[in-house]
Amino acid sequence: MDDIWEDLEWAQNSYSELQNKYQDEWVAIVNKEVVSSGKNLKTVEEEARRKTGKREVYTTFVESGAALY
Repeated sequence: MDDIWEDLEWAQNSYSELQNKYQDEWVAIVNKEVVSSGKNLKTVEEEARRKTGKREVYTTFVESGAALY
């Protein structure tokens, strides 16, 4: 489970780089590396699990620009 926290931290620190490559897409990150990306969260999660053999993977949506909430 610590791996997921490390992947979350890596994603936060690398967010601008992720925005350059994965705008408006879901990304799955394992061991500080994007292992799957796409528009459909379920598909991204399934592909990441298949590629890595891990049951739990960190996913996040990469927005195209600044968002105000």
